[in-house]
Amino acid sequence: AHHSVLVPVADPLEEAERAITASLDGTVRVWNTKWGNCVATLKGHSGAVNGCCYNKDGSRMYSASSDGTVREWMSDAPFKCMAIIIGHYGAVHNVAIATSGRHLFSVAEDCTLRAWLKVKLEGPPAPNTPVSRAGSRPFTTGVRASANSETDLEWFQWQQIAIFASPFPLRCVGGSPGEEDEEVACGAANGAVFLLRLMLPGDT
Repeated sequence: AHHSVLVPVADPLEEAERAITASLDGTVRVWNTKWGNCVATLKGHSGAVNGCCYNKDGSRMYSASSDGTVREWMSDAPFKCMAIIIGHYGAVHNVAIATSGRHLFSVAEDCTLRAWLKVKLEGPPAPNTPVSRAGSRPFTTGVRASANSETDLEWFQWQQIAIFASPFPLRCVGGSPGEEDEEVACGAANGAVFLLRLMLPGDT
């Protein structure tokens, strides 16, 4: 069990017999839902982990922490942290993936909801590339860019693409059940609920 109070459990992956939990002890744990044993303990956050979720196909996990970051993890061994997403100016209370699988949403004590997009880069970052204030450092998944390449790896970067500012801290977030509309609902500390639609350039 975790060393302190548990917070909400992410939706389990029934086919993989896996579920993840977040804890105030700063860890995320992966569980075998059939046998009830802990498969892995993910460490790295410097504050309480307040929420977690899987991506659409279950290949990645995301955790939101009071240290102000969101982390992306491999959902299978070796359960590596792939990216650290920064941008919030306070504790991140929850994280959710859009049903389409294209966007990640996070809400925080800084009264903002932020929408993130994982962008595929053309190649590895140039030396001394400045770190973005909102997003992640470029990272590789270890997958080769082409079948004929043994050294060229696919590189990605999380980038902030939208922000919503609330009068009150935002505590919870959930994606729309629709496959097309990128809608998200978030709850504020004063009890208000905001229903938002992500509108990007070119959207009608």
